[in-house]
Amino acid sequence: MAVRHEVENLIRRGNIFYWRPRIPAAFIHCRPGSRLSLSLHCSDHRKAQIIGRKLNTRLAELKMNSKDVMTAKKPLQILLEHVRDQELERLDDISTMAKRNGRGGDVVEMELDLEAGWACQLLAKFGTRSDLSFDGDCPGLAYLLKNGVPASHVDAIRANYLAELTIARSAGFEDGIRRLIYQFDVDDTAVNRERAMSKMFEGRAAALLDIDDRHELVDRTSSEFTGGGRANKSVVEEKPVEVEPGAAFSLGLAKKSQPAPTATDIPEPEEIAYLDLSPRVVPNAKTAAAKASQRVVAVADFEQACEKLIANMGEEWTTETGRDAMALVRMFKSVLMEHDVEHSGQIEQYHIGLLRQHFNDIPTNWGRSSKMRVMSAPELRAEGEKLRKAADAVGTKAKVGLASTTIRKHFGNLQHFLKHLKGHGFEIENWTFEGLRPRKPKAGDIRHQQYKPKPQDIAPIFSSPIYTGSQDHLRGKRRKPGKHVFHDSLYYLPILFTYLGPRRKEFAGLAVDDIAKDEDGYVILLRTNGIRRLKTAQSKRLLPMPDEMVRLGFLDYYQAIKGLGYEALFPDLFSDKTENDPGNRFYDTFIPVMRGALGEKMWERSIHALRHGMADTLKQAGVPTEVIDDISGRLSEGSETNTRYTNPAGLPLMRSALQHYPIITSIVERKPLQLLPWIENKQPPPWAREGKK
Repeated sequence: MAVRHEVENLIRRGNIFYWRPRIPAAFIHCRPGSRLSLSLHCSDHRKAQIIGRKLNTRLAELKMNSKDVMTAKKPLQILLEHVRDQELERLDDISTMAKRNGRGGDVVEMELDLEAGWACQLLAKFGTRSDLSFDGDCPGLAYLLKNGVPASHVDAIRANYLAELTIARSAGFEDGIRRLIYQFDVDDTAVNRERAMSKMFEGRAAALLDIDDRHELVDRTSSEFTGGGRANKSVVEEKPVEVEPGAAFSLGLAKKSQPAPTATDIPEPEEIAYLDLSPRVVPNAKTAAAKASQRVVAVADFEQACEKLIANMGEEWTTETGRDAMALVRMFKSVLMEHDVEHSGQIEQYHIGLLRQHFNDIPTNWGRSSKMRVMSAPELRAEGEKLRKAADAVGTKAKVGLASTTIRKHFGNLQHFLKHLKGHGFEIENWTFEGLRPRKPKAGDIRHQQYKPKPQDIAPIFSSPIYTGSQDHLRGKRRKPGKHVFHDSLYYLPILFTYLGPRRKEFAGLAVDDIAKDEDGYVILLRTNGIRRLKTAQSKRLLPMPDEMVRLGFLDYYQAIKGLGYEALFPDLFSDKTENDPGNRFYDTFIPVMRGALGEKMWERSIHALRHGMADTLKQAGVPTEVIDDISGRLSEGSETNTRYTNPAGLPLMRSALQHYPIITSIVERKPLQLLPWIENKQPPPWAREGKK
């Protein structure tokens, strides 16, 4: 039950505070009497009261100024100050932790900030579309030298610049910019997004280069950035550091402290600080190692750190693997924020245990719901508790708690992430997953986890309206009996899955160019194409085209799709408006067909089970397991001959092995070719929705 507090609009549900104001009538586009609901993600009543008062003030300002027209320049300046202040708070936390670890006054800490600051300054000045080489007549190098940056620090600034540039060019970064300018009431235009990006980097640069208070204990004479030990001006004439007109922030120069002015003081010209550009003596390696410092990464920045990890893994990770890693990091971040953990240095083994318990208390299918994916950790567990109570009321088992295999996958991704942070010098405790990670299933248990349908179990699918005739091409009418037989992925892929047992995305993502012909007939080339990658190296293989595919008019279909100019062999699985997974699209359309054909006899993991069924049928017919693995794109372990000394099974051997699978599509009658109308007319798919392409 919600409990109100003395601060207006502030209530408590359980241990978490929420801000629930009534929307002012001035906002005419909102329904009268409606309310906002915002979780403050904190359980401390003092913090909640402070946040609640600030939100009430902001709401009152919006109510009074809702009709004011604001130019983009003013809110962008506010945005700059906001980013600067956020960065200053983060850097202050890092500086405090440095003092705690005995590194207060360390010149290395100051130089790390200045190097990162000049990298952000370059991005603010030159934008994210320029590729600065820092060699020869590079304008970025000229800008640094012109502003007095020591040449010996250019390499470090280049490394910081490239790291920030990688993040700035990622897909998630622009989404963050859109959210940021929306927060500051700036029109979402390409020009304003570019301005906001520049202001964001300018704000970060200002914070990083403002070292006077944060590094006041550092001996400025020990760094080339701040004088390099010269008491007087160098004999060599050097250019002073240029400060941008109107800049309100220090750019990292050491200024002499001045006594407070009196009424009789005569103003004197401000002394200009010069930087020493002479080469610095490289310190001894042991000395440098001793001075190396550990740093922390803010929990709020975990997603950016994960994006760097995904970029580093490159071709080793598929898009799906990167998406899983990001989902885990967001979940871990939410659990940490719930317990007031602010940066990596504060994470303890206890918090890893909290994450493990969190896995047990959330809905099993939370990742499939866009609503649940944006919920905080307490909200997700509350949703799991609702499902438990609803299931108890009717005497069923609640779909709460992640599967052991999913938890193992999440802990594997967490281990990758923690190694990534530790490898980049961030302070990470030596955590263990012992007692938390579910044990790996035994081989005997694995064998019985997946149902292996026999040919007679699968045969009813080919008596469905997809093959005998349906009412229309639309999704609902496709499953009702009629006179139309359409040729598309829904017609041909079940045949391929039955006879060849591939992974779902392997065949859903086939390109027109992946169909070829040899001396014995047509073949399917499974390889990385412009549509999708393959899971493993052994996934790349050559498979014979099943004879039933040829009998049922696949070659006519192939020529028609090729003649229309499509790249994808099954274009009905792709949208021109979004980047969608063709395997998932096929799953969504085919599962209702299977359910209608099989009824109560339908097995779990329905499409993947066809892969198991093909392998089991061939094994029971006496086909060697090594040949089955080569057809399926797996690598048999335990045999040096099979892995090192021999190539995969050739097409003649595969054709001979596949003949042991009985023909269960003989009941399907060949019909004249009929493409889906919107495929034939090259129109957008009727199921497509607006989204990011």
